[in-house]
Amino acid sequence: MKQLFTSLLVFLCCTSVFANGIDTAKAEKRFSKKELLDDMDYLVATTNEVHPNMYHSISKAKYRKLRDSLANLLHDGMSPLQAWPVMAPLVGSLNEGHSSLNLPDELLVRLKANENILFPVVFSGFDGQELVVRADVSTENKLVVGDKLVSINGITAGKLVDLLSRHMGGLKSWRAVDVCRDMPAYLDIYGIKGPYRLVYLHEGKTMEATLNPISLLSLRERLGRLPKAPKKTDYAFDRLADGNGYLKINSLTAKPEVFKSFLDSAFRQLKQQSPKRLIIDLRLNGGGNSALGEMLLGYITEKPFRMTGGVRWKVSQTYKAQLDERMKGEGAKEMPYYFEAKNGTVLKSSATKPQPPSHNDLLYKGEVFVLIGPKTFSSANMLANTIQDYHLATLVGEATGEPANDYGELIYLKLPHTGFTFSTSTKQFVRANGQADDPRPVLPNYTVKDNPVTQADEVLEFVSKLK
Repeated sequence: MKQLFTSLLVFLCCTSVFANGIDTAKAEKRFSKKELLDDMDYLVATTNEVHPNMYHSISKAKYRKLRDSLANLLHDGMSPLQAWPVMAPLVGSLNEGHSSLNLPDELLVRLKANENILFPVVFSGFDGQELVVRADVSTENKLVVGDKLVSINGITAGKLVDLLSRHMGGLKSWRAVDVCRDMPAYLDIYGIKGPYRLVYLHEGKTMEATLNPISLLSLRERLGRLPKAPKKTDYAFDRLADGNGYLKINSLTAKPEVFKSFLDSAFRQLKQQSPKRLIIDLRLNGGGNSALGEMLLGYITEKPFRMTGGVRWKVSQTYKAQLDERMKGEGAKEMPYYFEAKNGTVLKSSATKPQPPSHNDLLYKGEVFVLIGPKTFSSANMLANTIQDYHLATLVGEATGEPANDYGELIYLKLPHTGFTFSTSTKQFVRANGQADDPRPVLPNYTVKDNPVTQADEVLEFVSKLK
């Protein structure tokens, strides 16, 4: 999963793609209306082919109406940058965080030209109403860290999050993370141009400012002057000043044997130190392998649990082809149950009965608190849901970034004419307790928000002060 500031702009600023250039011939490409309609129909038909429940958030009739209304906006001679935002809602309206239309290559070409087209403010988060300023790198330099953006060009922050995330689904809290990360690029491609008229809050007082756009070169240079964020590690163990054990798990992508070795080391130290509490931090965890989450639970509980209440997996020729390529032609041998299944059917895995984990000599028997938030996603969300449904620990923080009944097992697709790429899901995972109709994310036992303006970690401080 992408994390804060591993964005399109940072990608351009820090890799050889920016230095070596991109084929600018694509920028001259124009499409006929028929080509664009063909791509639109391919997107709809292929999503329907591979997705286990394409219409879980929007009815088939409403989706068809949306498709027709967007088709009416297409015309001969459209460029990729004109066509992309028109097609984007076809993916976003699926309303799940794993479905997204990727930004077109032509945007990279446009940014590489270093015209003054980019919004010059970056954000640390969205508090539900306003966007919290991380830095103003404009020439005017009006805003300071912690100011809260109310609107841009008359569009409120909340509406901006919805508008600039039309190409992706998921809960608003999750979409806001993505919008904050790539705001300059999104404003440009969605047609919100400078000069930018801002309304913002400074120490509670409403202020106004007009900022001019800047070039990618200027943005790169000025962002480079900001204090460097601490390097993010996949996982780490520490002992906090208050004596609590602190296990930070930012990813579930390690090899199982490597992750087990880390857990053995961490929990061996816990057994020797015997702290009253263990805090497991999943707030920056975008997921990976759910088996690692199940492995972790074996170190903190002896209670029976299961990670999912069932799985529904759509069988399609398109995904068979992608799997077979990934497995170097050995797909039918490696996964006969999927390759032998009839295309169009849904493989259903019934929920197993909750089982206790295997005996673990390193089992931690003290209090366990698990920190969650909007960036807790995918397999980390599944882990948090298992903890919630089976009361395996106390959850603290904010709601996770997607419903506990979620989708995954991604397929990556490309439209034949425009070349736009998008991803969507082939599997549906029922939440651990089996309540398949529950639309809510994983909710904490204690709701505590970290203030991005302060140096303190208010969520950790809350746990430390609990009696």
